[in-house]
Amino acid sequence: MRVHTRKELTAALAARQGLLERWKLPPAEAIRRLTPLQGQEPRAPYVALAARIEPFERTDLEAAIDARTVLKTTIMRQTLHVAAADEYPDYAQVSRQPRMRAWRKTYPHLDEEQVARELGAWLQEPRSNAEIRERVREYEGVGSDLYTPILFARTLLPLVQLPPAGHWGDTTRRSRFVLDPRPLPDPAEASARVLARYLDAFGPASRRDVAAWSGAAQADFAFERVPTVSYRDEKGVELLDLPDRPLPPPGTRLPPRLLGNWDQALLAHADRDRIIPPELLPLKLTLSGDQTVTIDGRVAASWAMDGARIVITPHTDFAHEAIREEALRTARLCAPEAQRHEVAFSA
Repeated sequence: MRVHTRKELTAALAARQGLLERWKLPPAEAIRRLTPLQGQEPRAPYVALAARIEPFERTDLEAAIDARTVLKTTIMRQTLHVAAADEYPDYAQVSRQPRMRAWRKTYPHLDEEQVARELGAWLQEPRSNAEIRERVREYEGVGSDLYTPILFARTLLPLVQLPPAGHWGDTTRRSRFVLDPRPLPDPAEASARVLARYLDAFGPASRRDVAAWSGAAQADFAFERVPTVSYRDEKGVELLDLPDRPLPPPGTRLPPRLLGNWDQALLAHADRDRIIPPELLPLKLTLSGDQTVTIDGRVAASWAMDGARIVITPHTDFAHEAIREEALRTARLCAPEAQRHEVAFSA
């Protein structure tokens, strides 16, 4: 069985994620290929797409959200993402499986189908979180805290946010939610499609990687339904992949990229060595959500905007000039109204 080195896995991830060569794709198609993009920070999907497609303007993603070809919703790991609308039901079905097991244990006295019908009919009209809390608390046994009623509804039903949720400037957190009208697919069929999308975007990867990325258990995925090939990493762990997917050689030059908060490439594997050097793990960048800079395919710095100036905080040694042009490109995305953009490096 072929063994993939760390450098080969790093190159494969960059190629699958559009971080080797930018794609010429509309936002919905890029997101379909990438799998749903982290959207906890409203601006993160814009930074993620700017790192991966060319050309790209903020209005491109906003137009896709307004046209409902891209949806903002809570799915994997119970966090906000933007997803390609036509594939959302698959991700919704997979991500709800472990939550529904907990829901049924917590509310065995409730008639699941009846509650789903009642809430589903009510949520055909846009509702705020405050309205959802008030309505759901009518059911016996639902906690009185702020989050439990929201989780109750989001677990039972596929709820999506309405525009302007997902827009660059939407930082109010006052979104309106509505029921996605499409029936959820068969769980096994949904899991097979999601697994294939995952491997296409992040493979080769282990079964543990798939579970960590999705927030679902390995048992929730129909591995036997997806034709795969097997490899091993340098630690002897079995890695699965789709046949005939790109596997660039380990010496492939990987250009610098600026990534957004909790970029999915950082969260897609249980073993993150392919993109985060072990010496940077104490920084806990995947918890803090720092915006990061990759050099040769791995995290080397963090970045933040200060007006029209982008400030880079190095975590490793690298030539600053090597990332200046890419940093200016990101600064122009974040501050398009500025006449002059700067790049600075913190101590």
